[in-house]
Amino acid sequence: MIQRSNLRKGFRHFLTGSVTFALIGMATAAQAWPDRPIKMIVPFPAGGINDVVGRLTAAQLEKELNTTVIVDNRTGAGGTIGTALAAGSEPDGYTILLGASSTIAVAPNLYKNLTYSPTKDLQAIGGIASAASVLVVGEKSKWKDLDQLINAGKQDSAHLNYGSAGAGTSHHIQTEMLKLRTGAKWTHVPYRGGAPAMTDLIGGQIDFLLEPLPTALQNINSGRVRPIAVTTKSRSSALPEVKTMEELGVKDFDASLWFGVFVPAGVDAEKTAILSDALKRVFAKEQVKKDFAERGLTTYDGTREQFNDFVVSEIKVWGDVIDRAKISVE
Repeated sequence: MIQRSNLRKGFRHFLTGSVTFALIGMATAAQAWPDRPIKMIVPFPAGGINDVVGRLTAAQLEKELNTTVIVDNRTGAGGTIGTALAAGSEPDGYTILLGASSTIAVAPNLYKNLTYSPTKDLQAIGGIASAASVLVVGEKSKWKDLDQLINAGKQDSAHLNYGSAGAGTSHHIQTEMLKLRTGAKWTHVPYRGGAPAMTDLIGGQIDFLLEPLPTALQNINSGRVRPIAVTTKSRSSALPEVKTMEELGVKDFDASLWFGVFVPAGVDAEKTAILSDALKRVFAKEQVKKDFAERGLTTYDGTREQFNDFVVSEIKVWGDVIDRAKISVE
C-alpha cells in the first residue's frame, strides 16, 4: 500500500519539477526573442530621407538582433497614417516604428483628429540621428546674409517669400519659428514636396528655403544654391564653414529634424531593453557614424531615458511655435 506521506512527498517533487521546468521554458522563450522577422514601419515614401534613415537602421539592427528587419513603407497624411498603424499594432515587439520629429512632435500639435498619442500609445526605444536644416538662397540671389533677409522681411513692402514642402512640414514650422524669433514678416509659399520648392528657389520664384541638410547638400555642392545659416546650436560637420542662427544673432534658436525607434505601448520591458541595447550598439560603431555623417546626419549617443525626455520637450517646443504662429492644417 502506498503511504499518504509518500504521495504528498511525490506530489511536492512533481510540483517543484513542473514549476522549475516552466520557469526554464519561460526564460528560454524570452531569450529566443526575436525568433521571427521584425517589421519596421516607415510612414513615408521610399527614397526620401526618412526612408533612407529607416533602411540604414534596419540593416544594422538585423545584425545585432540576428533576425530579418523588414521595412514597410506606409505612407499618407504627412506620416500620420503609418504612425497610427504602428501605435495600434500588437505589442509583441515584432512591429517597430521609425518615428520622426514631424510625426512625433509636430503632428500631435498640428492635427486635431489624430488617432494616436506619442506619449500614451507609443514607447520611445532610443534615438537614431538628427540633422540640421540649412537656410539656402539661389546662386544668383541678391540676398547675401541673414541680416539682409531679416531686415527686408520686417518691411511690409518687401514681400519676401519662403518656400516649404507643404503646410506643417519642417520647412514651414522651422521658418515660422525663425519669424517669431526675428519679427520678420515673410510670406509662406507651400509646395507639394521639397523638390518643387527647391526647383523654384533655383529658378528665382521664391527668395529662400529652410531645407533639411541631407537633401540640400547636393544642390549646395553643385553651386545651384548658397547656404546662409544652419538651424542647430552647433555647426554641422557637413558644412563646417556655415554659421549657426545663434552665431548670426538669433537668440535661442535650435531646430533639427530627428529620428528614433518607437514601439506600441505595452511591449514588455525585457523586449524593449533588448531593442534599446541593440540600437545603442549600432550607433557606437564608427563606420555607422561615418555613413550617417556623410549624409548630413549626426547619430544619437544618449540613453533611452534621455531620448524620451527629449521627445517630451520637443512636443512642448513645437506646440508653442504652432500656437503662437497660429498655424493650422485641415
